[in-house]
Amino acid sequence: MKRFFSGLRKKAPTAVKDDDRFGTGLWRHNRDRFIRAVDRYYTTAVALHEARGSGDSTTSSAASADPSDGEATAASAKDPIDVIVDGTHRLNALVDVVDDLTATLHARCPVTGQVVPGPVRQAVGDAPELLTKASSKVGEAVLAASMARSDGPSGRSIDSSAEATVRFITDAEELLERAREILARVEAP
Repeated sequence: MKRFFSGLRKKAPTAVKDDDRFGTGLWRHNRDRFIRAVDRYYTTAVALHEARGSGDSTTSSAASADPSDGEATAASAKDPIDVIVDGTHRLNALVDVVDDLTATLHARCPVTGQVVPGPVRQAVGDAPELLTKASSKVGEAVLAASMARSDGPSGRSIDSSAEATVRFITDAEELLERAREILARVEAP
């Protein structure tokens, strides 16, 4: 019986590789949190897409958008489900950004716990908070997509939820860009 369970406790080779690249402390925690949020968004977007395919009534007011409104957003110009699904592509690109940021942070300023020591804090500035806030923004995008998922079948417009997902993903992109700028200063000689 011991042999049967012996293989269950072994780490997967990628987990060990990730430990080397991202550490096991705060940087890894930030990376994992971001990826979990992206996974939840993806799951929600896929469910919306599949529900549309199965004939659920996820109505859009895109057809009723006022074409004379010069400030119409991209979300109102196309199907809101497509807008939400397109967010998965933007988020996938951000996963690479977060991987690069956290790998750089771990390489330059390794942290084993969940607290950033003073000297590291001076070097990395607000980068830890920016990573956390970016994850939170993706979490908010998940909530907006979930609202679309619950409003669609009831016949309510999901345009505002789609627009919110775009806004939250844009916020996450901006936060990560700020973190990149901070790290560029850390890496500069």
